[in-house]
Amino acid sequence: MADAAQLEDRLYDVAAFRAFLEARPDDERWELIEGIAVQSAAPRIAHQRIASNFERHLNAALRRLRPAWRADREVGIEVSDASRYRPEPEVTVIDALTDTERTFADRFYLVMEVPSASDRGRILESKLGFYRAHPHNRFIVIADQDRLAVTLHERGAAGSWASRTLTGPDDALVLGDLGPICTLAEIYTDTHLDPRRWA
Repeated sequence: MADAAQLEDRLYDVAAFRAFLEARPDDERWELIEGIAVQSAAPRIAHQRIASNFERHLNAALRRLRPAWRADREVGIEVSDASRYRPEPEVTVIDALTDTERTFADRFYLVMEVPSASDRGRILESKLGFYRAHPHNRFIVIADQDRLAVTLHERGAAGSWASRTLTGPDDALVLGDLGPICTLAEIYTDTHLDPRRWA
């Protein structure tokens, strides 16, 4: 993430943030976190491949098991105009019939973040709190781009969240009643962390 210090004197809600985005160049990527406009750095190729690999495997599973849902890349999340958050996760599971002319979704069931080193800490923790608070969300997937590791946060039947971290290439990412989606090796295919490169 780029340094947001120059923007911290102005707090936005989603409605004001939309107006801010309209004045920015199309090739910039911004998120609203705790009311602060935060610019994302250009992603590394590995970051993009990790997200696209997961999206492909997840959509294949959803078509079979939950066709009412679909996974999309870089969808803005806007739960209300008054919210102080508008994150843009790498992958978001939304209703399959969501209007494709929209630039955002207000309901989501899973998000994936592939944080850079500068995303970790307060920004990531703040996003996690926002994602956990959404009543429809069931899963948060955090994929490391510097080591083979994926942390899955899953909402339980009573509403509490549990997390576990997978680090083995053959470890399967299992999403509740959707079952196994893919292995870690499949998430990291064609990156510098691809275990097949060292086999």
